[in-house]
Amino acid sequence: MTSLNIATITQPSAGLTTATTAYTDGDTLGTILSFTMASATGIILAATLVDKANIVGAVDAFIYDRSVTLAADNAADAISDADSLFKLGLISFPQPTTQTNNRTAHLDSLAIPYVANASSLICVGLVTRSAHTFFGAVGDLQLRLTYSKDV
Repeated sequence: MTSLNIATITQPSAGLTTATTAYTDGDTLGTILSFTMASATGIILAATLVDKANIVGAVDAFIYDRSVTLAADNAADAISDADSLFKLGLISFPQPTTQTNNRTAHLDSLAIPYVANASSLICVGLVTRSAHTFFGAVGDLQLRLTYSKDV
């Protein structure tokens, strides 16, 4: 009988617009998020998006097996054809649930296998699917991945 090795890792956003420029549908949210997983292979089982600024709507999270070059924060989502080949999967978060001061979207029952290219690193690029205002702090958006790791 094999045991299931479950781990959870949270990565705060970086480089989010904190000025006076609002985001439009299809804009990149911040810079690439790098996750150091506990193993080079496994399966992403669940994902949680927490918005401490209480502003985002639906968000797509593109998962890559290495760092890729995203469009600049708050610019239209764009990725090169070469970098698109490193895509492992997509997590489409629906409109988050508002809880007075923040918003949360959670998806479970995911089954996204990953094989990290560089040791145990996977990277995620976020894209907003609705217009919203700017963030108060660069760490206002956080992504948490729950995964089963191969040992």
